[in-house]
Amino acid sequence: MSNNQPKGPIGIFDSGVGGLTIARAVRELMPNEDILYFGDTLHLPYGEKSPDAIRRYSEAIARFLLKNEAKCILIACNSASANAFHHLKKTFPDVLFINVIDPVVDFIRLNKFSSVGVIGTKATITSLAYQKRLDGISNQIIAKATPLLAAMIEEGFTDGNVAESVITAYLGNDHVSQSDALILGCTHYPLISEKIKQVVSDQCTIIDGPGIIAEYTKNQLEDLALVAERKKPGTIRIYVSDHTPSFARLAGLFFGDNLDLKEQNLAYDPMG
Repeated sequence: MSNNQPKGPIGIFDSGVGGLTIARAVRELMPNEDILYFGDTLHLPYGEKSPDAIRRYSEAIARFLLKNEAKCILIACNSASANAFHHLKKTFPDVLFINVIDPVVDFIRLNKFSSVGVIGTKATITSLAYQKRLDGISNQIIAKATPLLAAMIEEGFTDGNVAESVITAYLGNDHVSQSDALILGCTHYPLISEKIKQVVSDQCTIIDGPGIIAEYTKNQLEDLALVAERKKPGTIRIYVSDHTPSFARLAGLFFGDNLDLKEQNLAYDPMG
């Protein structure tokens, strides 16, 4: 089922719109690559789901992306990266899977931040994925679950009083916001990064996850000779498991109104 040819699209998936921040960064860095994106809007947010459910959803999406000739799969979701990455690698051993956690941890290692804060969904924070990988890299690791943020963003509240109130409630006068670096451990969060900057310490560096992950993906494709050989701009196809107005609106902001956006029902495990 794997496609080891440079001409295939880069498969990207998330539970909703958050992964579009990664897809946009990949598009900007590698404009000649085709992108095949799947947003599992029927089951969002993954951060509130069990690890088993996240693995079942992720496997079904991976099968769909591979059926459509994806040459690699970028798991543009921290909850799925934390809970399904190793399962997917074991299930599809010939496929290049890239998660969104390892590239950011590598960046922290290279830049030697003394204290690191991490905010994310319950599924990401309770998995201890960041905490375990950062252990021994930074002197202090402070992790905090901020479960309302992703749902708030999916509903379109990225600006105004609602966003400010929720962000302040989570981060105002909190130890996590006093760290040297803050990892936005959910791909939705870059959509409110400017609001987060207003709440955290002036000395706190907000880590640019999408840019770091796109660069990491490019390096992986180059190492495996999977970079697209075409010279013209690549295409972007977006599928969702449930076509919602909020997803269409936000996707339009990222890639323009003339999107190739379709609804696609997947054969999930019946236990899902």
